[in-house]
Amino acid sequence: MSAGALFLLLEHFKPLFQAIHLLLTLAVGIFASTRPRTTAMALVCAACFVTVLVSAVYLTGSLQTEWKITLFPVGIRRVLFLIAEFLYIVEVFLWPVALFSIVRERRASITRVI
Repeated sequence: MSAGALFLLLEHFKPLFQAIHLLLTLAVGIFASTRPRTTAMALVCAACFVTVLVSAVYLTGSLQTEWKITLFPVGIRRVLFLIAEFLYIVEVFLWPVALFSIVRERRASITRVI
Protein backbone atom coordinates (compact mmCIF):
# COMPACT_ATOMS: atom_id res chain seq x y z
CA MET A 1 0.00 0.00 0.00
CA SER A 2 1.45 3.37 -0.96
CA ALA A 3 1.84 6.23 1.48
CA GLY A 4 -0.87 8.22 -0.30
CA ALA A 5 -3.39 5.40 -0.08
CA LEU A 6 -2.56 4.87 3.58
CA PHE A 7 -3.02 8.58 4.27
CA LEU A 8 -6.42 8.58 2.53
CA LEU A 9 -7.49 5.52 4.51
CA LEU A 10 -6.48 7.13 7.81
CA GLU A 11 -8.16 10.38 6.77
CA HIS A 12 -11.39 8.47 6.04
CA PHE A 13 -11.40 7.06 9.58
CA LYS A 14 -10.55 10.41 11.19
CA PRO A 15 -14.06 10.84 12.71
CA LEU A 16 -13.71 7.45 14.38
CA PHE A 17 -10.34 8.41 15.90
CA GLN A 18 -11.76 11.74 17.05
CA ALA A 19 -14.72 9.99 18.68
CA ILE A 20 -12.36 7.64 20.53
CA HIS A 21 -10.29 10.63 21.67
CA LEU A 22 -13.45 12.39 22.84
CA LEU A 23 -14.68 9.39 24.82
CA LEU A 24 -11.31 8.71 26.46
CA THR A 25 -10.87 12.36 27.44
CA LEU A 26 -14.41 12.43 28.82
CA ALA A 27 -13.66 9.31 30.87
CA VAL A 28 -10.51 10.93 32.30
CA GLY A 29 -12.49 14.09 33.13
CA ILE A 30 -15.18 12.11 34.91
CA PHE A 31 -12.55 10.09 36.78
CA ALA A 32 -10.73 13.29 37.79
CA SER A 33 -13.99 14.78 39.04
CA THR A 34 -14.46 11.83 41.42
CA ARG A 35 -10.99 12.20 43.00
CA PRO A 36 -10.34 14.31 46.10
CA ARG A 37 -10.65 18.00 45.36
CA THR A 38 -7.24 19.51 44.90
CA THR A 39 -6.29 22.40 42.67
CA ALA A 40 -4.52 20.07 40.27
CA MET A 41 -7.47 17.69 39.95
CA ALA A 42 -9.86 20.59 39.42
CA LEU A 43 -7.61 21.93 36.67
CA VAL A 44 -7.32 18.50 35.03
CA CYS A 45 -11.09 18.10 35.19
CA ALA A 46 -11.64 21.55 33.63
CA ALA A 47 -9.01 20.89 30.95
CA CYS A 48 -10.64 17.57 30.07
CA PHE A 49 -14.08 19.07 29.70
CA VAL A 50 -12.82 21.99 27.60
CA THR A 51 -11.01 19.47 25.40
CA VAL A 52 -14.18 17.40 25.10
CA LEU A 53 -16.16 20.45 23.95
CA VAL A 54 -13.54 21.42 21.37
CA SER A 55 -13.20 17.82 20.17
CA ALA A 56 -16.97 17.46 19.83
CA VAL A 57 -17.16 20.49 17.55
CA TYR A 58 -14.26 19.26 15.43
CA LEU A 59 -15.85 15.81 15.31
CA THR A 60 -19.02 17.28 13.82
CA GLY A 61 -16.90 18.99 11.17
CA SER A 62 -15.07 15.76 10.35
CA LEU A 63 -18.32 13.84 10.16
CA GLN A 64 -19.56 16.26 7.54
CA THR A 65 -16.27 16.42 5.62
CA GLU A 66 -15.38 12.74 5.60
CA TRP A 67 -18.68 10.90 5.86
CA LYS A 68 -21.13 13.55 4.58
CA ILE A 69 -23.16 13.50 7.81
CA THR A 70 -24.57 16.98 8.54
CA LEU A 71 -25.63 17.50 12.15
CA PHE A 72 -26.15 21.29 12.26
CA PRO A 73 -27.18 24.00 9.79
CA VAL A 74 -24.47 26.34 8.49
CA GLY A 75 -25.30 29.20 10.87
CA ILE A 76 -25.04 27.04 13.97
CA ARG A 77 -21.84 25.38 12.70
CA ARG A 78 -20.18 28.77 12.27
CA VAL A 79 -21.03 29.76 15.83
CA LEU A 80 -19.88 26.38 17.18
CA PHE A 81 -16.55 26.61 15.35
CA LEU A 82 -16.03 30.17 16.59
CA ILE A 83 -16.67 29.04 20.19
CA ALA A 84 -14.38 26.02 19.66
CA GLU A 85 -11.58 28.27 18.39
CA PHE A 86 -11.79 30.45 21.51
CA LEU A 87 -11.97 27.39 23.77
CA TYR A 88 -8.96 25.93 21.98
CA ILE A 89 -6.92 28.95 23.07
CA VAL A 90 -8.05 28.31 26.67
CA GLU A 91 -7.25 24.61 26.28
CA VAL A 92 -3.71 25.32 25.08
CA PHE A 93 -2.91 27.19 28.29
CA LEU A 94 -5.04 25.11 30.66
CA TRP A 95 -3.33 21.75 30.07
CA PRO A 96 0.21 22.90 30.95
CA VAL A 97 -1.07 24.70 34.05
CA ALA A 98 -2.90 21.53 35.12
CA LEU A 99 0.16 19.37 34.54
CA PHE A 100 2.46 21.77 36.39
CA SER A 101 0.00 21.72 39.30
CA ILE A 102 0.00 17.92 39.37
CA VAL A 103 3.80 17.84 39.40
CA ARG A 104 3.96 20.48 42.11
CA GLU A 105 1.41 18.68 44.31
CA ARG A 106 3.16 15.37 43.73
CA ARG A 107 6.53 16.83 44.62
CA ALA A 108 5.09 18.47 47.74
CA SER A 109 3.55 15.19 48.87
CA ILE A 110 6.84 13.31 48.33
CA THR A 111 8.87 15.80 50.35
CA ARG A 112 6.39 15.65 53.22
CA VAL A 113 6.55 11.87 53.44
CA ILE A 114 10.33 11.70 53.74
